Amino acid sequence: MKKNLRKSNIETLTAHSGKNPSENHGIPAPPLYRTSTILSSNMKNYRNRTGKYTYGRNGTPTLDALITSISDLYKAEGCVLAPSGMAAITTGLMSILKAKDHILLPDSVYGSTRRFVKEEFPRLEIEFDFYNSRDLKHLESLIKKNTKAIYIESPGTYTFEIIDIKKTIKICEKYNLKSLIDNTWATALFFNPFDFGVDIVIEAVTKYISGHSDVMMGVVLGNESNLTELQRWNKNSGNYVSPDDIYMALRGLRTLPLRLKKSSENSLKIAKFLEKKHIVKRVIHPALKQHPDHNIWKRDFMGASGIFAIEFENNISEKQVDMLADNCQIFGIGASWGGYSSLLSTMNVAENRNLKSSFIPSGQYLRIYAGTEDTEDLINDLNNGFKKLKLS
Repeated sequence: MKKNLRKSNIETLTAHSGKNPSENHGIPAPPLYRTSTILSSNMKNYRNRTGKYTYGRNGTPTLDALITSISDLYKAEGCVLAPSGMAAITTGLMSILKAKDHILLPDSVYGSTRRFVKEEFPRLEIEFDFYNSRDLKHLESLIKKNTKAIYIESPGTYTFEIIDIKKTIKICEKYNLKSLIDNTWATALFFNPFDFGVDIVIEAVTKYISGHSDVMMGVVLGNESNLTELQRWNKNSGNYVSPDDIYMALRGLRTLPLRLKKSSENSLKIAKFLEKKHIVKRVIHPALKQHPDHNIWKRDFMGASGIFAIEFENNISEKQVDMLADNCQIFGIGASWGGYSSLLSTMNVAENRNLKSSFIPSGQYLRIYAGTEDTEDLINDLNNGFKKLKLS
């Protein structure tokens, strides 16, 4: 990619970043290199590691293409890849934490992140506490002398709380703390944490960047010393991503703006449709005015992605919600999101909370992901689910 293209709009960057046809016989798509061994021209070069590439796990042109592309989207100095979104989260955490350190995490944090922290940190002698992301006074009150970092997830994976990033970063600056954020929901297109002073940005490539529900991957971005620490941990932990997966993620990235826009539009139209259902107690979507954090979302974000949730009235049973989902023909039932097809999933939010002050729905809860299908087809599919139960 020509150097001046990095100043282009993000939609242009997704189409052109990471390409280097001048070094690839004029072919625009980066080649797929499958290799472990990389040969040196002589023993002196091998001994001194003088080549650009020395071993498959340490880098190839295929890897560089995706790293460059994602870094350009965030206008970051660089990034490292991990074999899953969860591996990217642990990479970000372990790159900056050591024994006796303390970290604060939102009580609305992703369940697998919570499990890692609660099960592994005690063994590693790393302390942690959970904070209410809607109560920054509570957050500040939990800071200790050994607090090293504040972890951010906005919105929360299950209940979609939006944290005030500006105030949170001011707290980090006040106490000289590192900040990490899981930015999978928004991607670089709808929110760039580096513009707000965040130190480390994590995104599950599994979701929107890949976009086809057939790749497991994560990325962690940083600048200067933070990038150096990420690269150190990534190398020492042996993280490696398949070149085939890298190629597929890079191919998916090219259409990210189109897919994200459609997914976003679908989710908002579906959310507004569901607001009219009398058995739905609340629709939890940050782009809706009735969302408690709507004003913060509107101030900081460029858009909302395709995943949100609804809470049913208390008289609706788990069996009824299951029947509604089972009667849908287009919406699949499954975990993850960010792909082209729409999904439904349920969860017990209470099992993923530590604080009494956190939002815990009292009614049955359904998480909805809107893919890229026709909007009316999706709405009709859900409506048929309601009609079959005579719950509309």
